[in-house]
Amino acid sequence: MSEATGSCRCATVKYLVKNDIKMAANCHCTICRKMTGGAFASIAIVDAADMEILEGKNALTAYEVSENAVKHFCSKCGSPIYNLHKGFPGKYMIPIGSLDNPAPITPAVNIHCENMLPWVGSIMEMTNFDKAPER
Repeated sequence: MSEATGSCRCATVKYLVKNDIKMAANCHCTICRKMTGGAFASIAIVDAADMEILEGKNALTAYEVSENAVKHFCSKCGSPIYNLHKGFPGKYMIPIGSLDNPAPITPAVNIHCENMLPWVGSIMEMTNFDKAPER
């Protein structure tokens, strides 16, 4: 995949990643869990120069998550678009779920595993359904 597109849930903000996504990770830190509302965040890390906001730049809102990180999200629907982190200068951290075609991106590592919820390792051992089961 040489280019990738993505957007927020309401499609107000649309972006383009101009080159291959070379790195993806699952982050289990408590900040990522709070920001996503999930057990971990799956992120793609791209060069800032490779990401272009195509539409909705004025709809982006920034929130300083910590002294090291700033989250950028759609002000209309709340979808995360990218994060900046002082530990990764010149990089954008894009939520994999915001990509229009996330399937080709596979996280290669889990980070901040000291914060991993104890049940995460057994996710595939749970009963799985293709769709939500009827009540």
